[in-house]
Amino acid sequence: MSNYAPNPEAQDIYKGLAQQKLSDVTGSQIQNLTDPVFIQAENQDRLITMNIINEAAMRDGGIMPDEGTILTQTQTSGSVAIEFRPPKGEVWKVMGISIYNTETPTGSNSYYWYLSTPETAIADLPSGLREVFYSSFSSSSSLLGAETIFEEVFQPFYITNTMYIRMYSNMSNVGTGGNVDFRLAYMRVR
Repeated sequence: MSNYAPNPEAQDIYKGLAQQKLSDVTGSQIQNLTDPVFIQAENQDRLITMNIINEAAMRDGGIMPDEGTILTQTQTSGSVAIEFRPPKGEVWKVMGISIYNTETPTGSNSYYWYLSTPETAIADLPSGLREVFYSSFSSSSSLLGAETIFEEVFQPFYITNTMYIRMYSNMSNVGTGGNVDFRLAYMRVR
């Protein structure tokens, strides 16, 4: 048992989260309480309190229980990219990416993916001139897994609200009435 007794400023954080079970506290609530705190000696108790809450809520860099899913973004036009971007304050560990063509392609489609920031993602389609080009490939397959998308063996990686993924297909041979579904599996670590 700890002998830690927070000062009144640290108590404000507890008041802000009062009457909630730890499992019901969202990352956004914690973020809203912690964002205005300055890194100063007089805020030490608040910083310790925030750290305790983050660790107890499993927001300490490890994978958070029940905080992962598979997202699908559908591209309907070859002129606009899709993006996978966590909300502010969240960090995702990307576990896999796949691509599904909703109709049988009539030929080879080209696919591209980039790492982007809000400052670099200024056009509908990403560009190696501004963003970090990660991979491209062409295929006439309807279903493409991570081993096709990545030139090397797929390794999980992290994305944030300010460093996220933008992907697109040129949709040149997508098939009549077809779209391209990009799927991303992630686990939240913060």
